[in-house]
Amino acid sequence: MDLSVWLSFVGTVMLIAFTPGPSVLLATANSMKYGAKKTVGTILGDLSANLCQIALASLGLASFVISSGAVFQFIKWCGVAYLIYMGLSKIFSKVQIKLSANKDQKRSFRKLYGEGFLMSAANPKAIVFFAALFPLFLDPNAPFLLQVSILALTFLAIDGISLLIYARFAEQLKSYLENREKVHLQNKIVGSLLIFSGIMLSLVKRTQS
Repeated sequence: MDLSVWLSFVGTVMLIAFTPGPSVLLATANSMKYGAKKTVGTILGDLSANLCQIALASLGLASFVISSGAVFQFIKWCGVAYLIYMGLSKIFSKVQIKLSANKDQKRSFRKLYGEGFLMSAANPKAIVFFAALFPLFLDPNAPFLLQVSILALTFLAIDGISLLIYARFAEQLKSYLENREKVHLQNKIVGSLLIFSGIMLSLVKRTQS
């Protein structure tokens, strides 16, 4: 995989992973309740669900990547449209945040893991997201499995690090996350950046054989 393509993928994933969403809020809330160490169970559950979703999304990608230019263009523009859709959704979304500050240390790793897994697995858009995003960074002339593995490990690493950071500094982030005006401004900024990412990804061209 070309380094510039990988770095472009890293930038896109970092933008998405560090945007507060359901998994981030769950990890943050659990960190406030049970502590950052126990919240690792929630994070591992979330990443396990992501891995399953990536595997399912990748099952049908090989044929798309090595197919005609027309099909590649279709997949590319689906990915671009999805990123722009995510950006617009962020800009116009209503802020709904409810975090509990009650301390409760009685929660098993297994339950926290299951909670994180179900939170991520219950999102049917995730498979569509992976299926739309990954093909934009795949070279049809390079080994498919190796490329998907690199993208998957990169995504999981960045997503895991972002969740760990949110969990670790949950107490400090509490006042920020519960401030609706600040989150609304952040959503507008992130939404605009996602739209910009979509525009930039629209410039990606299929590698010719």
